Amino acid sequence: MSDRSSLFDLRTSTSVSFDQVVQRRDTVEIPTEAPLAMPVQHLSIWQGGARRATEVINTMTARRWMVFLATAFMGVAGWKATFDTIALGGVTRLEFICLVLLAPLFLALSLWFCTAVAGFVILLGKPKDPLGIDSAKPMPKLRARTAILMPVHNEDATAVFARLRAMDASISETGNSRAFDIFILSDTRDAAVALAEQACFARFRREANSAVFYRVRHENKGRKAGNIADWVARWGSAYEHMLVLDADSLMTGDAMVRLADAMERHPGAGLIQTMPMLINGQTIFARTLQFATRLYGRVSWTGLAWWSGSESSFWGHNAIVRTRAFAETCGLPSLDGPKPFGGEVMSHDALESALLRRGGWSVHLAPYLEGSYEESPSNLLDFATRDRRWCRGNVQHIPLVALPGLHWLSRMHLVIGVLSYVLSPLWFMALTAGVVSRLLMPSLKKAAFTMADLQAAAHALIDWSEIQATAWAMIITFVLLFGPKILGSILVFSRPNEHKGFGGRRRIAAGLGVEMLLSALVAPMLMFTQTRALVEILAGKVGGWATQRRDADKVTGNEAFRAMGWITVTGTLLACAFWFTPDLLTGTAPILAGLILAVPLTMLGAHKAAGLRVKANGLFMTPEERRPPAIVRAALGPVCEPPARWFARDGRIALPVEVAEQTAA
Repeated sequence: MSDRSSLFDLRTSTSVSFDQVVQRRDTVEIPTEAPLAMPVQHLSIWQGGARRATEVINTMTARRWMVFLATAFMGVAGWKATFDTIALGGVTRLEFICLVLLAPLFLALSLWFCTAVAGFVILLGKPKDPLGIDSAKPMPKLRARTAILMPVHNEDATAVFARLRAMDASISETGNSRAFDIFILSDTRDAAVALAEQACFARFRREANSAVFYRVRHENKGRKAGNIADWVARWGSAYEHMLVLDADSLMTGDAMVRLADAMERHPGAGLIQTMPMLINGQTIFARTLQFATRLYGRVSWTGLAWWSGSESSFWGHNAIVRTRAFAETCGLPSLDGPKPFGGEVMSHDALESALLRRGGWSVHLAPYLEGSYEESPSNLLDFATRDRRWCRGNVQHIPLVALPGLHWLSRMHLVIGVLSYVLSPLWFMALTAGVVSRLLMPSLKKAAFTMADLQAAAHALIDWSEIQATAWAMIITFVLLFGPKILGSILVFSRPNEHKGFGGRRRIAAGLGVEMLLSALVAPMLMFTQTRALVEILAGKVGGWATQRRDADKVTGNEAFRAMGWITVTGTLLACAFWFTPDLLTGTAPILAGLILAVPLTMLGAHKAAGLRVKANGLFMTPEERRPPAIVRAALGPVCEPPARWFARDGRIALPVEVAEQTAA
């Protein structure tokens, strides 16, 4: 036992080890076991295809054809415009490689865009949830029991139990406390954190309306997936459903009750996934993510739910699962082969949803249910660390795409997960091929790409239709990249009550402009970090299970340079090299800017004081910040209160009493 795993107990004046902490509590705060068999699945053995799942929509095939045909059309249009631009004077071998690499990029962007368009059109009307989840209906009374599972691993115990306390109180307001039991499933290995968890639990148990239990595992086998599987095997048969959370999750009682009610009304449903809204963003980086997700995330989410139907996916948290279905289908084995493809399943959630669907259970998204929240990483370094972990998990899915019995759309979800990380190295290779090709171009083709030198272009007898193709390539790429964001903004503009929650049209426009600029600068950085992560993971260099720093308030210059300095240096060297090729420097300027600014952007984005100043000025305001929901107030306390100047009128700062009255309105 290391020194970090021991502490001094003031009550007994003795040193306490982690093993002693676990031994004290593991048999005290757990209920009588109700075992449920959860056999390990033989993934490669399956008779026939995917079992038929209960469909709630009859037009799903037509919807999918519409989205996929539109995706193909937009992808081909963007690729063709790029081809017409590159093909000026013939296509070299390097240009051909570049065009091949760009094809999946255009298809992925087109699918995202067409999904957002579908969601935008749906949200312009009065959509109804296919599962009948409607917060306007009377509060249902539940018959089945649901377990709320909160897995934790060396987390801030005070913050975790503040969220649990708020959720318990919210459930009590619905009158359904007896239908829910709360389990804190601890994988904590630090003795000090474990004792803090136990102290917070003791207080919570005295105050809670629902039954609450606390369990510490002696072995952290399987990480979170193993933590959940251990609970299922020990207590699963006592509960019809389990509502899976993360340590930073927060859900209203109304949302949890309506999810459980939907599961009761649809016995063929195996899982319902909510869309969590980001809250508590304090740094510039976190506030940008929070604003962007709230502004336009729902158009893509709604479109995805529209064509995914009963073959949707699982994000691992803020979702309700049918316990028996999960036990029957989701016992995950240790995968054969060397790392990164072998070993414990990392991104278990996407695979679990595929296995549920293979077993004949439907998997749904709940696009219109409000009251589901989570927090985001506070800075780019923590985001990149989490991204690397997800990258490893998605890479592990490559051989799993061909598992027998999976529904074709489940395979597609797995492929999309893999592509989300493979696209970065594809983009990197396409850019590299394009740059080298440009350097090797004959003078005729170089003149064509010197857009500022119209006289040279005229002397080179350039066909203006090909110049027009360049413009079309730029327009289509812009639409595919930023179209969903613009659609989300238009939707908010069309709803007076909503745009007030974002601080008005001017603040929305300003926030959208800044967010688009920052995302354009960060994209080349992520291209580099994801490409490096993928190369290292494929080479067998994998990381551990790090706890997310949810409350980090800054990143020092040394930290930023150690993590991102190589990107800044690379960008600077490339800019110097391209200085003598003006057309190349101009064409790559947006990418080079993001690379050169990698270190300062990382530091600025992680600065909490700067983020709070931005918040005070109303930039990146969201409705949940302007008028925090009751459960957010209960969980976060004063930190979520809106600045008084947001409610100033005629240049006068509102008094605290006025702010409270307006916020409560």
